[in-house]
Amino acid sequence: MRIPVTRHEDKRRILIEYNHEIPFKRNKVMEIKEKSILGDHYHLENDSMFYVLRGKTRYTLKSIKPNSEETFGWLYEGECLYVPRGIIHTFEVWPQTIMLESASEPFNPNDEIQAPK
Repeated sequence: MRIPVTRHEDKRRILIEYNHEIPFKRNKVMEIKEKSILGDHYHLENDSMFYVLRGKTRYTLKSIKPNSEETFGWLYEGECLYVPRGIIHTFEVWPQTIMLESASEPFNPNDEIQAPK
């Protein structure tokens, strides 16, 4: 689900905000070195938000429920995407892209479940 982003600017700064009901417990910044496929997994205990600080990424989302349809889209600089638990998320990310991920839970390698092939 795309999340609205609000931009505030004055002579001192530009402030970008995205708001959602997730109580964030983890944040990370990803700096992409080369065109890459990231994700292709889902979580049972974690919701995530992805914000593109610079660059672009193509995403695919699909529920883990049988026979669910895939959703495709693009995120560009300044755009934000919410990925709830139980949704397989895959990103095709271009070089020099910088993304921020905020998550509802601390990192747990046991909750990063590879998408079925």
